[in-house]
Amino acid sequence: EHHDLGGKLELEELKSAISLEHVSFRYEENTEVLHDITLRLEKGKSYAIVGSSGCGKSTLLNLLLGGMEDYRGSIFFDAYNIKEISKDSLYHLVSMIQQNVFVFDATIRENITMYKEFSDSKIQDVLQLAKLEALIKEKGQLYKCGENGCGLSGGEKQRIALVRMMWQPKEILLLDEPVSALDSVNRGLFDSWVKAQNATVLHISHDMNENAMRCYDCIIYMENGKVKMMGSYEQLSQNKTFM
Repeated sequence: EHHDLGGKLELEELKSAISLEHVSFRYEENTEVLHDITLRLEKGKSYAIVGSSGCGKSTLLNLLLGGMEDYRGSIFFDAYNIKEISKDSLYHLVSMIQQNVFVFDATIRENITMYKEFSDSKIQDVLQLAKLEALIKEKGQLYKCGENGCGLSGGEKQRIALVRMMWQPKEILLLDEPVSALDSVNRGLFDSWVKAQNATVLHISHDMNENAMRCYDCIIYMENGKVKMMGSYEQLSQNKTFM
């Protein structure tokens, strides 16, 4: 489903897959961060992206948000080139949570609702889901978070980011290690919430333990800006270089 909007397509849903074809990217004069990546990400499947830091994982997610256009190669959502898709409709489809959450110098309530209006019962449901009730009980919805959230812990900021995503679940979730500051209970809650969305998920993960890795349909193992291996945990665990 799509409409033409001032030369840009309005994409209403992802029908089959996101495809990257021979995608390479460099920041200005630097060496390439991504090198000749060809990938097909199927609708509704979950992918873990793993590899040492600096191997291009975050850059890959940023390209899928349509923010950086000076890459080589092509990125398609179904048959449509990402450069032809309007940013608005892309943001209706795609949600991204990063490790460093931006928090406004405003109240907790304003930070979690992003200044939109929601009923108190809806707010209550989402707070419960993100396990933020204790924070609200302790500090109150009108607690001022301070300049970029200086009055909150890292885990509290990440839970605020989760709440923001829960208002309007998107079809495609890009997660850049969003749960690093969450404890295992909250991490488990987050994982089960993600599963319940039936979304297409790309999750940069540093948690390489077997239980975490078995949760994904596919693991994409990156090294020096290239996809080195790709497959299920079973397939990759047979490969000595992965383990």
